[in-house]
Amino acid sequence: MTPNPNIEEMNDFVTFMQQQIQEKRACNKVKTSVNYHSALRSFNRFLEAKGHSTRIPFELLTDELVTDYEAYLLQERGITKNSSSFYLRVLHAVYKRGVDSFRLRLPDPFSHAYTGVDKTDKRAVNLDIIVKLMKCNVIDTRLEFCRDLFVFSFFARGIAFIDLVKLKKGNLVNGRLIYHRSKTGHLLSVKVEKNMLAIINKYTRKEDDYLFPILKTETFTPKAYWSALRMYNLHLKELSAKAGIHVKLTSYVARHSWATEAMRQHVPLRVISESMGHSNEKTTSIYLSSLDNREVDKATRKILDAVRKKIKGEKAGNEKDKKQPTNSYSINSVISFYYTSTQEVDNFDANVDKILKPTK
Repeated sequence: MTPNPNIEEMNDFVTFMQQQIQEKRACNKVKTSVNYHSALRSFNRFLEAKGHSTRIPFELLTDELVTDYEAYLLQERGITKNSSSFYLRVLHAVYKRGVDSFRLRLPDPFSHAYTGVDKTDKRAVNLDIIVKLMKCNVIDTRLEFCRDLFVFSFFARGIAFIDLVKLKKGNLVNGRLIYHRSKTGHLLSVKVEKNMLAIINKYTRKEDDYLFPILKTETFTPKAYWSALRMYNLHLKELSAKAGIHVKLTSYVARHSWATEAMRQHVPLRVISESMGHSNEKTTSIYLSSLDNREVDKATRKILDAVRKKIKGEKAGNEKDKKQPTNSYSINSVISFYYTSTQEVDNFDANVDKILKPTK
């Protein structure tokens, strides 16, 4: 990037960062622009609280100032070490880009700041939780929709929420969901299993291009997406409480849970990496190649079979209770799919092109 002719203005760190945010938005790098905006807002809050000018030339962004900011985050704001590290990493990245852009020769003021990542609680849940959600009799339609999206995300190989939001009817091709991962651009091809089709048919509307009515707007916008994500996580929190699940459910949990369960089913790491569209897995990138979809489908089938066995085991222990929850989604009951024979599954696969059409 070439420096702006107005060098005095552009040599201001905050001004430069604001420009970087605009550039990321223009390039449709939504997540990055939001991260930059969040970090800058936090830094500006610190500057104002400590009586500093919000115009900080790169030369005045010193080690002492950064240390004071880190202490402010941890001690006065009371945020976690990982959250503090996140803000500092973002500011550091922009600082280095600015130094390179203006060809400045300055010491690194972030050299003593903590920019690592501490271990946190695992985000994955086990199959007991997934099954409990599937069987939960949810009366509130908002929470029912939230539950269905979460379960769909799990069975769609942990599809990220942003990609779930963007799915359109055109992504359904020959019995598969074909889409590019928003984060990496990696092309993914996910086989649509019978239980996934049940959820698609339940919510797809004839008048909409999108597969699921998640957004409150007709087209995807960053603002609409972040609003939807916020509501989704709030509803997941409420759903956890109503379902008696004493774990925190978020949009990330379905994705982490699929990967964790795949490892429990002894699915090779390279298959998991390919299945989830990872592009920066150093452990797998050396030997990772484009896999036959059938190998990835086997990974999904192993997890489906594990769920089926768990439900079947619960059914055997509760023969007296024959009543299904009235709004347990299914094909006419998604649970019943897990009792189907191998022959029925093969028949479904063989005729998927005829079956895989939204009914609405």
